[in-house]
Amino acid sequence: MKLATAADADEALRMLLRSTVTEESILAARDAEIANIQTRYSFDLAETAREIAAAERALEEYYTEHPPEGQKSLQFAHGLIGMRAPSNPALVPLDGKWTWKKIEGKLKRLWKSKYFHAPKPPGIDKVKIKRELSAEQLAAAGLKLDATESFYVELNRLDLAEKKAA
Repeated sequence: MKLATAADADEALRMLLRSTVTEESILAARDAEIANIQTRYSFDLAETAREIAAAERALEEYYTEHPPEGQKSLQFAHGLIGMRAPSNPALVPLDGKWTWKKIEGKLKRLWKSKYFHAPKPPGIDKVKIKRELSAEQLAAAGLKLDATESFYVELNRLDLAEKKAA
């Protein structure tokens, strides 16, 4: 659309205003419907979330009281429970006396700038440290890898889908 006169520009503004107000009205109606739906389902969702959390706590307690021998998981008809180590352990201070500032200073004294990347100000390159330093070298710098295992639940959804289909 090419505007040749001030009247054309004013008409384009009127059309833009009308379309913008219509769009805002449609969005408001949509948002009101979404809010109503969220309100309608919120109690059921909250109750279900409490049931899920309670079941997971009970399963973790069961696993702790009945640890499997020679493996890290227990298989059941409706799923699997167990402990798993993180695939990428976190680099954390060795103990309470080490702060990140202190660790940074120790790393600089031991290896100069080798384990720092280049943003401003330079930051510790945790990926490189985890890849290159041994546990003893990490401890000398006030660091350790936190590979604490965590409890997990894997549900057998396929089993449920097959039963619904039958």
